[in-house]
Amino acid sequence: MRNLIYQYWQGDMKPGVAESTRLMKEYAETIGAEYRFDHNVTIAGKIVDVPIYYEPANPLVDPSFDIYNNVALVDIDVFPVENLSNNIFDELNGQHAGICTEPKQPYFRTIYNSGGINSEIDKKWAIVLKDQWGINYSYDDENRPMVYNTGVVVISKEGLQKMRRWPSFQQYVNVMRKYGFPKFYTLFQDYFSAFIHVDGFKFKKLPNSWNCYMHKVGSHPNASIGDNRPLDAKLVHIMFRTADNWPAEALWQITNLPIVNWELPVNKNWPNDG
Repeated sequence: MRNLIYQYWQGDMKPGVAESTRLMKEYAETIGAEYRFDHNVTIAGKIVDVPIYYEPANPLVDPSFDIYNNVALVDIDVFPVENLSNNIFDELNGQHAGICTEPKQPYFRTIYNSGGINSEIDKKWAIVLKDQWGINYSYDDENRPMVYNTGVVVISKEGLQKMRRWPSFQQYVNVMRKYGFPKFYTLFQDYFSAFIHVDGFKFKKLPNSWNCYMHKVGSHPNASIGDNRPLDAKLVHIMFRTADNWPAEALWQITNLPIVNWELPVNKNWPNDG
């Protein structure tokens, strides 16, 4: 059984990038997986005109990944909790892919409108998916489109082969542009979220402990920290702006400690930076 954890980064190396790659490589070794980090490599960018946003999805289009039984795509701002030994690849259980939801996002998108991302646009997007590709997208209990996060994705060999038959990245981007959707809806996260719903594709909602996203909620002067770590947190997705420039100690604190114990290199009013 050959499993691979894959990370991608374009640009100069930053402290947070170096720390994520170091820790994810250690985690891969702990669970007996292989590790690959592509730095400033262009693969997806040769076939889609929003390249940097699709490069983390290189396994979907690059046959060099076909030697693996399973591949995990892990964003460069994701960090394993200390001493993590649970094997993420055990989660697939015969499914083609596994991905975590952002459980609070459907609600937030009803009260915030950031960059044109909101619940009404989500609903229009889901309608286009149905009209264009016959996709029956998933909704939550309040009839809001579910939000999936591609910061941590696990894909089986069979799943990768099925993904090669999905519409191309560029075909999807072109349709989203045709209907005038904001740029966010043209990117890989929504591409992947859409096509895991095609008939015959089996995907699993991973426990949210595998992608505990930490983010800023709201804006100045009422911003707060969205801490989505359950007690069994495994991989922590640090989505704070500029965090990739923070030292390893600060990132370790965010990953492993309660908020009250954080000592971050930010002003005392953060996340209200003004």
